[in-house]
Amino acid sequence: MVRSVTKLKKLPDVPKKIGKYVIINKIGKGSTGMVYLSHDPYYRRDVAIKVYNIEEDSDPDRAKVSRKMFFNEAHMVGMLQHPNIMPIYDAGEEDGKYYIVTEYIQGARTLAAYCRPDNLLRVDDVVEIIYKCAKALHYSHGRGVIHRDIKPSNIMLTTDNDVRIIDFGIAIVSDSEVSRIEGIAGSPSYMSPEQVQSEDLTSASDIYSLGAVLYELLTGFRPFRADNLSKLLHQIVYATAPPIHTYSSDFPEELEQLVAMTMQKDPTKRCSSGAVMAAELTRVHQDLRTKYDNLDNQEHFDLLRTLKFFHDFSHGEIWEVLRASDWHEYQDGEDIVREGEIDDRFYIIVSGQADVEANGKSLGALEAGACFGETSYVRGAKRTASIGAKGAVTILRVSSTLMEQVSSSCQLRFNKVFLRSLITRLQGAGAANT
Repeated sequence: MVRSVTKLKKLPDVPKKIGKYVIINKIGKGSTGMVYLSHDPYYRRDVAIKVYNIEEDSDPDRAKVSRKMFFNEAHMVGMLQHPNIMPIYDAGEEDGKYYIVTEYIQGARTLAAYCRPDNLLRVDDVVEIIYKCAKALHYSHGRGVIHRDIKPSNIMLTTDNDVRIIDFGIAIVSDSEVSRIEGIAGSPSYMSPEQVQSEDLTSASDIYSLGAVLYELLTGFRPFRADNLSKLLHQIVYATAPPIHTYSSDFPEELEQLVAMTMQKDPTKRCSSGAVMAAELTRVHQDLRTKYDNLDNQEHFDLLRTLKFFHDFSHGEIWEVLRASDWHEYQDGEDIVREGEIDDRFYIIVSGQADVEANGKSLGALEAGACFGETSYVRGAKRTASIGAKGAVTILRVSSTLMEQVSSSCQLRFNKVFLRSLITRLQGAGAANT
C-alpha cells in the first residue's frame, strides 16, 4: 500500500532541513551515512537525500574515503541521464553535511531480495532486468564512467518492474581525479579478476560483475563462495564457477554460454560491450518467451481459470499470478507448511485435499480452490498450523515478495479474493490461521 508522505511519522533524530530541502523523514541507512526523504516543490517531485557521514566519523581514513565518494558522486550531477540509471539531481555541503540528491522511487527494492533459492524471479524476468542493466552500462561506459561496484544491492527494481542502477560513489570517471579512491575496490563477491589484482580497469570489469549478478539471480548462489576473503579472491582469479545447469536443468544452453562468457578471466574474451551483452540477452529472452507460452503453462492457466478463487480475475491477472508463483505437487502425508515455520508464501490448492492441524489437534480439511498462508501478510510471522497433503495434492505457491512486482490491479484483486476466502472459511469451519 502506498502511503502519503504527509502521513509518515517523523523520527526524533531527523533534521528539519538539509540545504534548501525540507526533510520529511529518514528512509534508510547505508555504510556512508543516512538517506532522507524530501520534496522538491520547484520540480514537484519527491527526492532522496543521501547525507555522507564525514565530519562525525571518528576514523579519519574512513572519513577521507567518504569525502572522496561524495565528490565522486557530486561530479556526476546531471552527467548520466538514462532511464535505467538513478539520476543525481543536486549535491551540496552545509554546516559540515555533504549531501547528494537523487530520484526517490516509492516501493522500490534492490535485487538482493531475489538472490535466495526460495525467492527467485522467473528466468525471463531476470534476463529482461539484466538486459536493461547492460544497456545502461553501455551508456555510462560511452561517457567514460566505469561503475566498479555492480552488485544486486546496487540495482533497484521498481514496483512496475523497471530498473535503476545506483551508487556511483566509487566509479572511475575518465579525466577526473576525484574518482581515484585508494583502498576501495568494490564488493568482493562481484569483483572481476583484474579488479582483485588491482589492475587498470576497463568497461569489461563491469560486464564481469553484471555476469556475476546474473549468475546469482538465476541460481540463488554467488559464483564463488569461501570462508575467508583470501580464498574468495583466489577463486575469482583462478577458479571456474560451477555451470548454472548444476543448479537447474531448465536453463537454455544459450543463457549458460552467455553467463560463462561474461565471467571469462580474460577481459578480452567477454562481451565486448554492454550493447553486445544486451543483444545476446534479447535473443535468449525471445526463446524463453516462446518456452513459457507452451502447452504446460496454458494447461496451468486453464486449471486456474476453473477454480472459484480466480473467477473474478481477468486473463491477464491470472497470468500475472502465475508469473509470481511456482507449481508444486505433494504426495500423501507430505508437509506443505509446518506449524512454527516462517514463510512468505500464499498457497492455493489446485487439486486434491489437505489436512489442517494445530497443537496436535485436527482442525479439518481444505478442498481444491481453498487458500491458506495469511501469515504472509505479516513479515516474520510464524505459521500457527500445519497443512499436510491428503493424497496427491497440487499447490500453487505464490511468493508475497514477487506479488509486490505485479500490477496494482492484480495485487488488489488477489488480496480481496484471498481475504474474502479466508473469512468465509473461518466463519464456516473455525479453522486456525495458517
